[in-house]
Amino acid sequence: MTKVSAYCLAAACALLSLSCDRRSTDADVRRPIRFEVEQEAAVSKALISSDDDLIHACTPVADGGLGKAIGLWAAMTDASGRTTNDVFQGVQLRWFDREGGHEFNPDTDEESDRQKWNTVIVEDQGERAGEVYWRPGETYRFRAYYPAGVELRENTSASTFIADYRTSTQQDDMLAGYQKMTLSTLADLQQHVQLRMKHMLSAVKFTFRFKEDFPSTDYLTGVWLENEAEGEFVDYGLLVFGDGTESGVERIQWYGISAPLEGKKMYQWATTPGLAFSSTPESRAVAYQASDATSTVTAGEFYTGNDGFVLMIPQTVGEGTSICFTTRNSLGYTFKVALPEGTVLEPGYRYTFNIIISKLDVELFITIKPWNELESSYSINF
Repeated sequence: MTKVSAYCLAAACALLSLSCDRRSTDADVRRPIRFEVEQEAAVSKALISSDDDLIHACTPVADGGLGKAIGLWAAMTDASGRTTNDVFQGVQLRWFDREGGHEFNPDTDEESDRQKWNTVIVEDQGERAGEVYWRPGETYRFRAYYPAGVELRENTSASTFIADYRTSTQQDDMLAGYQKMTLSTLADLQQHVQLRMKHMLSAVKFTFRFKEDFPSTDYLTGVWLENEAEGEFVDYGLLVFGDGTESGVERIQWYGISAPLEGKKMYQWATTPGLAFSSTPESRAVAYQASDATSTVTAGEFYTGNDGFVLMIPQTVGEGTSICFTTRNSLGYTFKVALPEGTVLEPGYRYTFNIIISKLDVELFITIKPWNELESSYSINF
C-alpha cells in the first residue's frame, strides 16, 4: 500500500475564522495542514483499484487525469466544547503540481517540486487556492469523500456523515474516510491528517455462457435489472457513515430512498451486433464493458471502463427483482433470472453473477470477493 504525502493549500480565512495575514511573525504556531491519502485494505476491481487510480481520477483533465476531486468536510470543537460544522465548506482535494500561481511557503514545504494533493476552494466566482492553518488546542473531525460532487445532507455532523447517491445516474466508485485529531502542542501541529478511504458501494459483474452440451452461435445484446410488482431493489440510497457515537464513527449504513417501479429498466446496457456466448468458464460474455463502438447505455453514465462492474447500492435483495437479458436470436423475447431473495450486497465487496444457459433452464451462480482479494471467498449456487 502506497501512502501519498500531501500538503493542503489554503482554504478561505473565513472558513476557519483565522487571520491569513502573510505578514504574521508567529512562525512557530502557524503550520499548514498536511494530508496523507490512502486506500485502507480495499483495492477494488471497479473504477478505483489503487492509490494511483485515485490520483489519476483527481488529476486535472489538462494533465491527463479525469478532473474529479475529493471533497473535504470537517467539524472543529474548541476547548469550551463548542463545535463549528463544515469549516471546510467548498474545499476539495486535487492532485497537481503546486506551481503556477498557487502559494508556496519555503519554510514549511520542503517537497514543493513534487506533485501532491492540493486544496481547491470552489466558490460562485470560480476556484482559488491558499493555505489552511491549524488552530492549536482545537479538536478536528475530518471527513473525506470521493467524488466531491456527492450530495451531502444538511444534518451531516461531526459524528455522522450523511449523503445521497443515485447509482442509476452516477457510476463513480464512491469512497469516504474519517480522521479525528486534537492539537495541543507545537509537535502536534506538524502531524499529517491521514485519510483512509473505504469503498461505500457494492460492485456487480454479469457474465453469460452456455453449458458445454448446448453450443450456440447466439449473441448477448442487452442486460438490465427490473423489479416486479413486489420488487424493492433500490438504485437510490442514503449513506450514513458513522452512527453518532465515538466508537461508531466509521460504521457504514445504507437506507433505500426509492425502488424503481415495476417494468422500469435499471442499469440498462445494450450492444450491437452483440457479444458472443461461450461454453467454457474461462471465456464468457461479460456485460457492461466495451465490445465495440456501438456499446451504449440508455440511462446514466457509461459503464464501460469499470472492468464490467456495475456499482450498486448495498442492500439485501428482496423478492421480485430479476436479471433481464436479450439475445440476437431471441427475436424480441426477454429472458429473466430471479435474483435470489436474501442475497446481501455489502459495501466493499464485489459480486459476479454467472448466468449459465442450458437446454432446459438457466442457472445462476454468485461469486463473492472482498475488493482487496484476488481469489474467491466463497460461491453460492442457486
